[in-house]
Amino acid sequence: MAFYGGKDTERTKVYRLFSLLFMHEPTDTEVRDITNLFETKFEDTFSEIRMDFTRLFSENGHLPPYESLYHYSLGEEPRLWGKATKEIQKFFQSVGLMIHEEIDLIPDHLSAGLLFMSHLIENGLMGHQKSFLEKHLLPWIPEYCAEVQKHARTSFYRKIAALLSEMIVSDGEAFKLTD
Repeated sequence: MAFYGGKDTERTKVYRLFSLLFMHEPTDTEVRDITNLFETKFEDTFSEIRMDFTRLFSENGHLPPYESLYHYSLGEEPRLWGKATKEIQKFFQSVGLMIHEEIDLIPDHLSAGLLFMSHLIENGLMGHQKSFLEKHLLPWIPEYCAEVQKHARTSFYRKIAALLSEMIVSDGEAFKLTD
């Protein structure tokens, strides 16, 4: 898992940080953390980054980050609380995890999936990591990130989308899920 050094503590940290960047308008600290972690610079102001978040990912945004809207069976309609949502809830329950009521996320929100993956990594649940990555992250996140890269107005979210996609694909390769 060469994307970020491969250590589980690093993987956990990176998944959690990416989760925060899609969960709410990023704080100045989160932007600095990602800048330091990936040794990159962004020309955007904090205000521009927060506006881009709202335009892209908010409830009425251009690219709402829900698996049900991007990964669904042929003949099924893309909609919130779709089949993917129920499948992810079962995944959470299979490891005894529930989304805390204070976190206002539908289970198939990108941030919830990334947080869940960080939980699986932190607890050494390799089989669950592989399965969750194969069934719920790889099928839609790289494509979704390509759309974010096309529509983002800030270099920050274009770069974040590229890095997230690279991380998911890298983990897929490490688990031998991709060619």
